[in-house]
Amino acid sequence: MTTTPLPNTASGDQLPSTVTKPATQSMNSSDFIKMMITQLQNQDPLQPTDSNALLQQMSAIGQMQSTSQLQSTLQSLTLQNQIGAASALIGKSVTGMDSTNNTISGLVNSVQVTQSGVSLQLDNGKTLDITRVTQIAPGPNATAAATH
Repeated sequence: MTTTPLPNTASGDQLPSTVTKPATQSMNSSDFIKMMITQLQNQDPLQPTDSNALLQQMSAIGQMQSTSQLQSTLQSLTLQNQIGAASALIGKSVTGMDSTNNTISGLVNSVQVTQSGVSLQLDNGKTLDITRVTQIAPGPNATAAATH
């Protein structure tokens, strides 16, 4: 864990409280609000924080929250789009590149959603990431139905 002391805005001294976060996590808007409150509680009463600076910080926090929500929404929409596209490939023959850039192909049996994304489960037991598909062809049933 990392511990970051907060400087006092008026005198530059260290504040008695610190913000502690695991090294793998980033700060969020709640952390920034806590820091601002700590700054206000520990400011020099003879040299208070400029209200314009405070409003700018609040505005920045609001923008950060909006950006974070937008990013989360876009990620969700992308995942939903990939699931829809992948499900339309069930029963079709696909070709693509695996993670080592080897060509693999097969008939799509199912779709799997994991933390790394959406992948196609092929009839030969292999898995193909939806973003690495290079060719799509009708499945054997579609070809047989077209000739009868």
